Amino acid sequence: ESLERRVRAFSDFASEPEVHPDDLDLNAVVTERVALLRPANPAVTYHVRLDDGRPRVHADPDLVNGILTNLMQNAAEAAGPGGEVLVETRGGGEQVTIEVHDSGPGLSDEAAATLFEPTITFKKHGMGLGLSIAKKNALRSGGDVTVIPGALAGAAFRVTLPS
Repeated sequence: ESLERRVRAFSDFASEPEVHPDDLDLNAVVTERVALLRPANPAVTYHVRLDDGRPRVHADPDLVNGILTNLMQNAAEAAGPGGEVLVETRGGGEQVTIEVHDSGPGLSDEAAATLFEPTITFKKHGMGLGLSIAKKNALRSGGDVTVIPGALAGAAFRVTLPS
């Protein structure tokens, strides 16, 4: 069963379905993702800071949802019970950004250097594909996912996408 899951995950990682970009309200997407994840992580406090300018993004909704779900779920797991997750949106120019910060233990320089490689994981569970898929999907969308200094003393990631 474990081997089958790994094969399926690698197959999903390798396949590249068509990208169908759409005009999305970034704040609405973030709000919906947080609402989805809050019940799954009731012991984590979510803080959301949305850009008042209501930034728009031109990207595939499924890819954006997958990227944000992965980053926010990872942040909640790292923060743990009693921890915090901060999600921020910013518009302006040709790109918009979403930042996801957690109050977990943070990342060592070594971990940060290999974080986006497939099968690299620092968690007890999982196959180490989530961040590599998130980065791949951001790149396919004309953006990127990068590690940034955390505002809550833990790890933090910045997603950039075309506006």
